[in-house]
Amino acid sequence: MNRRLWILAGAGAAALAGAALLAADRAGRRLPVEHVTEGGLELAQPPGAVWDVLTDIDLYPAWRPGLTHVERLPSGAGGRLRWREYDRHGHTTYEVVASEAPHRLVTGIADPDLPYGGTWTYQLTPAGPGCSLTVTERGEVRRPLSRAVSHYLTGEDATVHRYLGALAHRMAA
Repeated sequence: MNRRLWILAGAGAAALAGAALLAADRAGRRLPVEHVTEGGLELAQPPGAVWDVLTDIDLYPAWRPGLTHVERLPSGAGGRLRWREYDRHGHTTYEVVASEAPHRLVTGIADPDLPYGGTWTYQLTPAGPGCSLTVTERGEVRRPLSRAVSHYLTGEDATVHRYLGALAHRMAA
């Protein structure tokens, strides 16, 4: 192929990529900023044992794939526990929004400058000798392109299900 054809092929590929990004951005603008997704898990351990795992932030990297380390931060308003999680994408700061041991925990993203935010509610209900865990994500994705990717490609519930899979593996150990 001569040089001119390579240039035309490259320009065509760039135009297609640009059109795809524009279409995805437009699709994302039609989606709501906020979403709610939920997942659940039946566990053999009682609520207190699961609660201990959910609230031991120092051990998160040992069982949550992709998490490299956790940094404890000074308490937030009202003495709320705060921490920063690090992974290959950077870091996110979280805080405990509500805590009713060992049945209900609400955590939230504590960095308003991120392109996403929201809360996760963990509800533990006794079930025989074990318990049932329901995780509800009330999230928001502020960038339209990211909303489109989350909605159409990865799924808005992907993070909840990845978390529940890791927790199930940790609780089975």
